[in-house]
Amino acid sequence: MTDRTPLSEDILIMLGAYVDGALTEEERTIVEDMAEKDPRISEELEGLLELNTDLQDVFDGFLAKPVPTEIVASARPLPAASNTNKAPMRALAASLLIGAALGAGGMWFNQQNKPPEQIATARSWLGEVAEYHQVYAVQTRHLVEVLASEQDHIEKWLSKEVGVAFKVPDLEAAGWSFQGARLLVAAGKPVAQLMYKNANGAVIAICGLKNMSGTPARTTLKQFGDVHMATWQSETGSFAIVGDAPEELEALADLATPLI
Repeated sequence: MTDRTPLSEDILIMLGAYVDGALTEEERTIVEDMAEKDPRISEELEGLLELNTDLQDVFDGFLAKPVPTEIVASARPLPAASNTNKAPMRALAASLLIGAALGAGGMWFNQQNKPPEQIATARSWLGEVAEYHQVYAVQTRHLVEVLASEQDHIEKWLSKEVGVAFKVPDLEAAGWSFQGARLLVAAGKPVAQLMYKNANGAVIAICGLKNMSGTPARTTLKQFGDVHMATWQSETGSFAIVGDAPEELEALADLATPLI
């Protein structure tokens, strides 16, 4: 299973700076190299990137709304700060602005139920998918929720539930036969899971969820404990192919990417 030893504060700060775009190109390369070598760092970084995307979506939604007149009326200019280091001030301003927007919208957080360290230890959807695979890959009769014979229904159903239009990739030429699908929930989001088997009975799964970052990403190999996967990202979705054949995953991901 995945090593759950907490990451150091220095690494968490560096990961946060990576997500915020505050690192140099050399520092970003260092972080990416660490993520490739350490599944805990990879999982943490993935979670922070998804959290950043979710917050941006919420923030953009509030910016699109008019500011209530009572807030405008009560606004007062703030005295100029004497501190010439503008980076902490920008961070503080962003924090206050997000808090004001959430408060104005009636969204209140219970600090006792959501401690600050929850963000630092937030698990990515990939970590949860890895654990799902360990459970479902050993199933026989209950490998899938909907059989492959209902492929048209699967494509319409999961596209609607997940929010990303996709097709079931045909991997027969590579020796993998589509078995069917199921709907998962990971990181609080619906996730499509497409299951395949080869002639030896090995199982792989293609999983995907909605991601509105609009930034496609190349195939990356990851490992969560004993579970291997290859991940990639389109303009609307994040995908992972998980399986019992780590030596094939990157090639299968490259084959599935244009078909899904």
